[in-house]
Amino acid sequence: MIKDAARHQQESERLRELIQEIGLPLRNLPEIISADHEDCLAWWTRNDDKIIITDKHFSRLTSLLGIEESKLLQGNYDRDLVRRRIHGDFQSLPERYEGTKNSYLRSSAHIIKYLRLTRGQLFTDQLLSSLNLSPLVYENTNLQINLTYFSDLLKALADRGFSQTELDALSSVIFLSLQQTTLGQKFQEAESGSDIYTTLARNFDYFDTNFEYKSSFVGKKYFLKTTLPLNQHKALSENPKDLERLLRYRHILLAWFPYLAGLSPIFPKAEIVTTSDSVEISYEFVLGNEAKKQPTLVLV
Repeated sequence: MIKDAARHQQESERLRELIQEIGLPLRNLPEIISADHEDCLAWWTRNDDKIIITDKHFSRLTSLLGIEESKLLQGNYDRDLVRRRIHGDFQSLPERYEGTKNSYLRSSAHIIKYLRLTRGQLFTDQLLSSLNLSPLVYENTNLQINLTYFSDLLKALADRGFSQTELDALSSVIFLSLQQTTLGQKFQEAESGSDIYTTLARNFDYFDTNFEYKSSFVGKKYFLKTTLPLNQHKALSENPKDLERLLRYRHILLAWFPYLAGLSPIFPKAEIVTTSDSVEISYEFVLGNEAKKQPTLVLV
């Protein structure tokens, strides 16, 4: 019992030190401690020790700040970033995701929605915090961010036990973010695979401008060449496995766009050519003769 009391006191002191260190306003204490203002102030002033500090209190602080817990506890975190978050700037990004911001959060919003639906809010919040992002960052899906973030997101899920099959399936739920958008409506109105990929070719920049895109239609085939200049994405060029995981995801994602119009997915052939300063992927889609089924008028 004496050891437990000493440990609880030590945890309380560590949490107080962290709160002081980051400059958290005391009005936020109830959100961290999960108690009323009076009890929180009694704990803060050491006038009452009935509040037992546990790991969940540190997790709440981590979630509020959007900072990886281990970095927070070790003091190895971006203090300027934390202070911006404290004062309500939940869209602020860590330095790792600031350079070459040619992507949008909307390109990964379906993954976050899927995680919230299948793994829960706590899992998703902790995942984002581990990447030093505020769990509230997706309130603005038009926020620009770099391609490294998307790669880190997939890696973080793999590190948390997602199998390759589960990672592949993430692309199939793109409707979760596109369904209610103007672009989503355009896809839904498409009558064939050709319509789908024509619409996509006109709207690549809705998702990102990291790649150079070249499209062409020849007969019943659609050819797409994408080129990523690696000199603008150092983190990816230094981690071939992360790049491979990202390119695999994009390959499968391209197949699922017909599904937005009620058509079957079209999985393309892909050929990858990598050089010291770029990676080029050539896709070939066989569009076939499938067209959207029209409703039948029945006379009675």
